[in-house]
Amino acid sequence: MIMVTGFRTGIGMSIAAQAKAAFAPVEAETRVIFLLDYDSFFARCMQQAYPPLRGKPVGIRGPAKGTAIIAASTEAKARGVKVGMHINEALRCCPDLEAVRADMDMYGEICTKSLRVLTGHTDKVEPFSIDEAYLDMTELAARFGDPAMLAQQLKRDLRAVLGRNITCSIGIGPNKMIAKLVSSFNKPDGITHISPDEVPGLLTSIRLSDICGIGSRVERRLNRLGIYTVERLGQFPRETLVREFGVLGNVYWLWGQGVDLAPVTPYHRQAQEKSVGHGLTLPEAVPDRRGFDGILQRLCERCGRRLRRLGLLGRTVHLWARYDGYETHDGFGGRRTLGPDISRELWQAVASFIPGPQLPQPVRQVQLTVSDLKRNVLQLSLVEDRVQQRAVQQAMDKVNDRFGDFTVMPATVLLDTFPLRNGPPGHGLCKRYVVDEEGSGLRGY
Repeated sequence: MIMVTGFRTGIGMSIAAQAKAAFAPVEAETRVIFLLDYDSFFARCMQQAYPPLRGKPVGIRGPAKGTAIIAASTEAKARGVKVGMHINEALRCCPDLEAVRADMDMYGEICTKSLRVLTGHTDKVEPFSIDEAYLDMTELAARFGDPAMLAQQLKRDLRAVLGRNITCSIGIGPNKMIAKLVSSFNKPDGITHISPDEVPGLLTSIRLSDICGIGSRVERRLNRLGIYTVERLGQFPRETLVREFGVLGNVYWLWGQGVDLAPVTPYHRQAQEKSVGHGLTLPEAVPDRRGFDGILQRLCERCGRRLRRLGLLGRTVHLWARYDGYETHDGFGGRRTLGPDISRELWQAVASFIPGPQLPQPVRQVQLTVSDLKRNVLQLSLVEDRVQQRAVQQAMDKVNDRFGDFTVMPATVLLDTFPLRNGPPGHGLCKRYVVDEEGSGLRGY
């Protein structure tokens, strides 16, 4: 199984590595780190799969009606289309925009193919997201010389497997922070190499918010301390940063000097997941209990199926639902301990968190998380036949694995008017394309 990490996991690894800085000199290790970042990944995948879309402005949208643009091709970005823009606004900017629904299955397959190519070069590959990955190329660079030549060879190998329309940009630096920072300097399809000697000059030309991990809130807190530049961050008293940010203060201080001790952790060595969850921001607020029940049932089914696929049980379920309105943070939710983890028990738990027979206010966001995970050991009960329930769920999982999510599902899921993902063609929730043999005809169904 391929595990894709994100910044939260990466920062955890970084904190552990930074703790060693008090006992070991930061210059002790010279590394060559790649950050591979695919260019307009979702849109480029569609253009590679469907030739009539190539060279045209493409906007990737979610499955719900009236949704926003979640990704855009290079051609669409040049016409003013931006991620997060409503589909109608995007069409006003670019009337000939090809709005195509996302196909997460295809993106996952391409990500898997990509990782096979990357691990053919080095076993130190850490996926950072579905379209980004860190590679520790230190040993190869020492053996073959120029890291930029290694990056060119990596690009050629990826192109041979994925197709010429899926391109990537590569940042090369002495650590993960620098590699991530420079990966966007020469997009699309570029390579940027920063040597250790060039890092001090680089830090004088970037903003605090350019560093992945320093967002607007952290930047404001740094500004209140009188820190407005990366150079000043590295010169600031370390103890003051630690008092303000805790252990992260040490991380920020080292980042200000261009130092990041976090290792590239191969995905096959990453720690077991601590929780499993699914969240949803609805394109429209759901005002009634009936529709909200359908959304919760779908979330429960997805969490339960993912836990069964991982062979895990969860003891604690947490639900949070936020009311509509950009200024409000009000909502409802709760936390409860479960027995053996099956979707029905999840549903019973989350349903108990709803304040009454009707929603107090329309709900816009929902987050369901199952934690306290452990290896799957089915408990027997004298009250109900859990073995039979588990067999039914496993049979449903096999059908859905073969024919698509929610091919078989509880009838209450049909109450959800905002499906979380595309379904198989027969559900009418996704858009598929058929291309004729010459690649000249494209039709959706």
